[in-house]
Amino acid sequence: MGKIVLLDDLTINKMAAGEVIERPANVVKELVENSIDAGATNIVVEVKNGGKTFIKVTDNGSGIEKEDMLLSLERHATSKIKKVEDLEKIYSMGFRGEALASIASISKLTMISKTKEMDVGNIIVITEDRVEKEEEIGCQTGTTIIVEDLFYNTPVRYKFLKQDASEYRYIKEWMEKAALANPSISFRLVNDYKTDLALNGNGQIENVIYSLYGKEITDNLVKVEYEEDNIKVTGVIGNTLIAKDSRKDQICFLNRRNIKNPIITNAADQAFKGATGIGKFGFFILNIEMPADYYDVNVHPTKMEVRFKEESKIYSVIYHAIKATMLNSEFLGNNEKTEKQEYIENEFKFLINDEKTENNEEIITREEERKVEYKFLGIIFKTYIIIEVEDEIYLVDQHAAHERLLYEQIKANYKNNINGNSQMMLIPDVIDLQHKEMEFVKENMELFKNTGFDLEIFGENSIKINGIPDLEYRAKTKNVFMDVLDEMTSNERTSIKDVEERFIATVACKAAVKAGMDLTKEEVDNLLQNLLKLNNPYTCPHGRPTTIKIGKEYLEKFNKR
Repeated sequence: MGKIVLLDDLTINKMAAGEVIERPANVVKELVENSIDAGATNIVVEVKNGGKTFIKVTDNGSGIEKEDMLLSLERHATSKIKKVEDLEKIYSMGFRGEALASIASISKLTMISKTKEMDVGNIIVITEDRVEKEEEIGCQTGTTIIVEDLFYNTPVRYKFLKQDASEYRYIKEWMEKAALANPSISFRLVNDYKTDLALNGNGQIENVIYSLYGKEITDNLVKVEYEEDNIKVTGVIGNTLIAKDSRKDQICFLNRRNIKNPIITNAADQAFKGATGIGKFGFFILNIEMPADYYDVNVHPTKMEVRFKEESKIYSVIYHAIKATMLNSEFLGNNEKTEKQEYIENEFKFLINDEKTENNEEIITREEERKVEYKFLGIIFKTYIIIEVEDEIYLVDQHAAHERLLYEQIKANYKNNINGNSQMMLIPDVIDLQHKEMEFVKENMELFKNTGFDLEIFGENSIKINGIPDLEYRAKTKNVFMDVLDEMTSNERTSIKDVEERFIATVACKAAVKAGMDLTKEEVDNLLQNLLKLNNPYTCPHGRPTTIKIGKEYLEKFNKR
């Protein structure tokens, strides 16, 4: 007798559930996504014991016809695709027809539904493959699904669930993302009889963010609206004040479906580079809209993974969307929006190409300088330049501001292969180096040369410095060189672009005026005027803000106390 047998439907469904349903949060996800696909504008989720014993999802969507209710619980039964070609134009959240069948195979499931054309609704109660109840019932238009005793018949999977509080946290986190993706839907989440989340669905993502993140985050967001080649990016990014220590607050949706994709996160990292600080991650909540045939979500049953047909195009669009938004922020009270496409494109080409290209155009400045009328009030702590602009006070960090200016100058020279930008010394310095330092200098001699250092190998482990970058301000030759060398050899990078960026930023940092240095009024004016010309004056290349705003209303608070 043969050993191969056909598995029964219940076993097949339980196996499918192992892929689709790992924990209660997956049940909530699948049911809420079905509600969204049904056109619901009001969705209520109720759970008990972290969703282990009770999950109820109620919506006001289109409802399910009586004859379709039982069929919807069959595996691969769906109203969202008819043939294989439909997979290339999927916009709905769920489409595999596996979710309800999988859930029903590992729980006690109740379905109540009514369409607007029906006089009364219907109820079905099913346990495993057995229909225990099927009859008419009075109910509102829409669908309610109740899932009880999840994994009651698969104890091995049940024992791997976490504590109730942890399982509930997964549910809440997913619900928050659903609300961010669908700000026009009213969501309510009830945990053990207490309402924990209530969003009115007024269509404003800022209101959802305020409810979830609070006022401080909301006040430091910048709206994103960017479109290129049938790809539209909308949402918000955080300014330099709310960079995070993890990627937890980097949320991306593709046609309102929450996804994770390394192409997107890498593009965002590069766009935020120099604005968030080393080791920090930019805040973003973005929705990417594109034709369904540009991507494939049929990679995994969870539909979190996605493959793009043109990954380089997606990378470019995300980079440009974030970069363009960042560079159109207010600076010293100036809200003027200008075209920065050429500057951003130049930055992008530098990022993706290992070879520098010849380009003798000035690339660091705006087409028109920002117009800001300011009154110089002084310098405090030999660090912060105080200026008054209309009814606001700004503190300008002299080191961060000068560092940004030098960074842009050095980078422009480097990109454009401009030589002869060294400040030659009357008496060259000869410096003895350690073996590791000497190796780095030998391997990166071209990098030193193109950023303004004039160096010669002077013996087995010695270097002669004939000149350093010509950067206007007072800098000690040996200190600048050794500070740069120390930074680069103690923070090794593998990427050529990362080495270049880090090197240029380090040269700018070590050569910039420091906190504690006295600047004259003329030096302050020169620094501010040059800063106003930059496309990106907002932070130093390591992410520190160049300016801090103190509004008049903030100061007036203290007089009222």
